[in-house]
Amino acid sequence: MTTITLQLSPELEQKLRESIARHDAQSIRQLLADAFAPTVEVLLGQKTDTEIHDDEFEIIADQLADDFAACVGSDALPLSDYAVSREGIYEEHP
Repeated sequence: MTTITLQLSPELEQKLRESIARHDAQSIRQLLADAFAPTVEVLLGQKTDTEIHDDEFEIIADQLADDFAACVGSDALPLSDYAVSREGIYEEHP
């Protein structure tokens, strides 16, 4: 199993905390994506000889989901079906 640690600047951490307090899922996703982008670049630049099997991927994905849920809290509202539909995603982009 691989552990990835994100180093957040105090400013980014504050923005993330504020977005979490506002339950602003879009802002949280964007802040995390921005914070994670440099780490992804480093990971993609590394050569590895191992492959992740489906069951290992599921374990990692479940752990990431659990970690995110722990950060957001149990009172976070799930996205509606419309929010995750094609129409909802591309609503502002004709």
